[in-house]
Amino acid sequence: MTKLVTSNGRSIDQLAAELGAAQQSSGGTSASRMPELKINTQVDDDQGNSLPRGHFYIKGLDKVAYGETVEFRPLGHHYQYLHYDTQQNKLAAKSLIISNFGQEARDTNGTVRCGKPISSVLREMPDEQRQKYADITCFRQVRGLVTFTGVTAEGEKVEYVNQPVILMLKGTNWNPFEDEFLKKLPRNRNIWDYTATITSERHKNGSVTWFTFHFKPDLKNPVSLTQDVVDSMGAIADAIRAENARIDQAYKAALTNQSLDQNAIDAMESALEDDLEDVA
Repeated sequence: MTKLVTSNGRSIDQLAAELGAAQQSSGGTSASRMPELKINTQVDDDQGNSLPRGHFYIKGLDKVAYGETVEFRPLGHHYQYLHYDTQQNKLAAKSLIISNFGQEARDTNGTVRCGKPISSVLREMPDEQRQKYADITCFRQVRGLVTFTGVTAEGEKVEYVNQPVILMLKGTNWNPFEDEFLKKLPRNRNIWDYTATITSERHKNGSVTWFTFHFKPDLKNPVSLTQDVVDSMGAIADAIRAENARIDQAYKAALTNQSLDQNAIDAMESALEDDLEDVA
């Protein structure tokens, strides 16, 4: 198993580090984005076809089909901060894709975490001040392969086998993958050694209804690591590395612009001081 390598010669251990899958101590729309596994919350589509709420579908493929449960094999686990400007209705900034919070989440604005303070600082802020960061979200990103048979709104069956997808998890969906999958892994096992059945749970509070992902890993039947799976892992790692290179380039450019702006301000202040001296 450990002799399997990617086309550019990376070992499984090297991939594990890049994919955020290396075991750690208890203390501790871009090329990187894939079709997204989501839970349907809509009652119908634009054509008026009824849709099954709480069923899974893959956003980003030509054909959309819905399944009640799916089989999922995780290959990578990361975090990323995204700032979505609700007024402009567009992505304003994004951070590096990191594998743990010990890494610096540099972002395209030349700051870290898209400017959002760490949780301990944020909790101490007044509500009004915290609201300034409401549009900045840290997502848990889980990339992997999904298999299920779905049905389109028109009744056509569609089979997905080892379809690469990403799960973008936040809010009430933040904890289940860690609590139900990661913490259940036997010692010295990687996330890709097991598949999990994913189901959804419906929640309702007044007029608000939402759904959460839940993971049931099959720990009795570890799956083998084939060359096809290793190639998928390598492709994910390559895409994340390329995306992070672009983000770091934007980070450095933003710092340079900030420095130029500050130099211009300093020059203006110096000229103003000279003018005041001349007047005096």
